[in-house]
Formats: sequence, structure tokens, C-alpha cells
Amino acid sequence: MSTTFAEDVGKWLVDQADSLLRNGGTTELMGRTWSILPEVWPPDPATEGFTAALPTGQGTRFLEIGCGAGVTSVMAALQGCPRVVAMDINPAAVENTALNAATHGVGDKVESATSDLFAELAPTDVFDVIASNPPLVRASENHTFDRPIERSVFDPGYSIHERFFREVKPHLAPNARIYMNTSDTMGDPQSIVLLAAELGFRARKHRSTRIEIHGSLIGWTPAISTQADSRGMVHIESSILEFRAYPD
Repeated sequence: MSTTFAEDVGKWLVDQADSLLRNGGTTELMGRTWSILPEVWPPDPATEGFTAALPTGQGTRFLEIGCGAGVTSVMAALQGCPRVVAMDINPAAVENTALNAATHGVGDKVESATSDLFAELAPTDVFDVIASNPPLVRASENHTFDRPIERSVFDPGYSIHERFFREVKPHLAPNARIYMNTSDTMGDPQSIVLLAAELGFRARKHRSTRIEIHGSLIGWTPAISTQADSRGMVHIESSILEFRAYPD
């Protein structure tokens, strides 16, 4: 069965992270050392770019959905957010976030909890900034997963994205902003923007980045060969989208 460019790159990303996913370890990012527990998606330069682009600081109540190893939430706490809540459906990620928060001196400031999106929040919990780094690849609705961690990369039918926008509104403070990481080449930002609009949100592009990878590193599948330029390079573009709810 043929695969798409996004699926091929997604599988490659899982392979690249395989050692840390299986064994855990540490990684350096944003001038700090981060512990990575087994079966937690490891942070990478894209995590740093996403985290650095977020408007956090004094007075900002901050929620992260899909916290992974906790880099973004820990940095938000270090930057002075008075309340930081980090949530993930993966219990190992929640444990990892608590570990890194303690290591970097903000263990008492970062609340971490295992949750399917917003399920574990109280109805009164509202935030000024909500950050989400969801699975990038819009896989087919009948996509099968070879291992659970692939759910960090593939979102069949964008069902997670749809649920996010359906469930987030009760937790938005007045003038709250949502920041979501996506990819112009691995994902479908236009569909996300249209989906959000249908559910009451306006969008704008907050920041974009572009990297090049030689196709031979990923593997010369038909889809990779088609996307490569004359130098054999494939281009992966990422964007951070900002969403605000339309007034009721």
C-alpha cells in the first residue's frame, strides 16, 4: 500500500526517537538538561521553537495539552506564570513533566495530571494561554498504529483536533489565546483553520519555520522522491497557529 509524504516522514520521526522512546535518557534544550522517561515523546528543536514563541509571563494562567516531557510547561513556570497546568493522556508523560519540574525548581508551580484533553479540569478552570502540540499528521480514519507512541504523530481523521475545539471553550478566560503547532507539509493547517472556524474560532499564523532534510536520511520512498528538490532535499515547514474565540 502506498504511503503519503507526511506518513513517511512521521514514521521516520518515530524511528529517530526510538532509542529514547525505548530506554529513556536525557537531552539538552533551551540551555537546560531534560530527563526523558521511556515511552514519552522526546522534545526536539521544534519543541524549543514552539516554547520560545509563546507569550508567557507574569499574570498568564497557562495550560498545556499534550505536555510530553514537560519542557513547555516548565519554561512557562520559570517565566513567571502564576498557574501552570500540564496535561497528557500518557501517564508516563505526566510523571516525566513532574520530574522535570522538580529538577528545574518549579515542582510546586506545575500541576500535572493524566487527562484525555480537558476531561480532568474543573468547570471553573480557565486560562489565558492554552498551548497544544498535537499529532502533526492527518492520517486516514482507518489508520492502524504499530505501537502506542505513534499516537503522538498521527491523528486519524483529525479527530483529536476536532474534539479539542469542541471542548476548549469553557476553559478560556476573556481574551484568551490558543497556540497550536502544526505543519504545512506534514499536516493540513487549512483544514484545521476551517474546522476551528466552524466551531467558533478565528485564526492567524503566529510563526513559521522551515527545515531541510536530505531524502536519503528518510528513505527514498515514492512520496519522498516526488517531494525532493534537485539537490535531494525535502522541505518541512511548520507553523504555530493562534486562535481566539468569536464573541458569543
